[in-house]
Amino acid sequence: MTTELSTSTNPLPDRWVDALFVKMINFYGSKFTEMWRDTDIDAVKAMWAHELGKLSREEVTKGAQALMTLEWPPSLPQFINLCRPKLDAQKAFTEALNGLMARDRGEVGVWSHPAVFWAAVSVGGFDMKNSTYPQIQARWTVALEDELAKGDWAEIPKPVVSLPAVKVSAEVAQKYLAKMQVHKSESSHIDHKRWAKKIMERHEHGDKSLLPVQVSMAKAALNAPT
Repeated sequence: MTTELSTSTNPLPDRWVDALFVKMINFYGSKFTEMWRDTDIDAVKAMWAHELGKLSREEVTKGAQALMTLEWPPSLPQFINLCRPKLDAQKAFTEALNGLMARDRGEVGVWSHPAVFWAAVSVGGFDMKNSTYPQIQARWTVALEDELAKGDWAEIPKPVVSLPAVKVSAEVAQKYLAKMQVHKSESSHIDHKRWAKKIMERHEHGDKSLLPVQVSMAKAALNAPT
């Protein structure tokens, strides 16, 4: 009997499946061999290779490591659940919230699965940290399911900590402004605060190259009397 398989995914290499089956034979002995006694073992392996090809190699490794927790050999669906355990949406939300706050402190955060991090990114840090779970449950659940369905995730990046804002007095800003000014005649209409306005325009457009001290000086200069 020939089993028809879709070619929409790349099957897990035969050597991976063979190694996995050898491991389960060593773990479970006759429990495993009896499980497949009346089957076409080549067809069984082909099915496992096809379905496990939908997972990342890291997930398959995780499933193989989790075999130690089972007393009986798993079926294919059971093994897939070991590879990609279902996440509790509310627990994952709490994990994401704690992780985001840790990243605000310059820490990577503790993430049980990269999909939790990327779901938090999808929802947005502001909404995550300023909403209760009931308020954001629907959005969060959809984002988490979408990320889990991808099966392949980018590495969680290191956090980028913003420099603390620097407060500059109006007096310091005026001295800075004086250095920036050019001599003008009484009839000229040169805007000597143009530099400050340009900095604020760049700041409002999200220019990340500006230093906090530049923004603070610009704000102080624009608030200072002319």
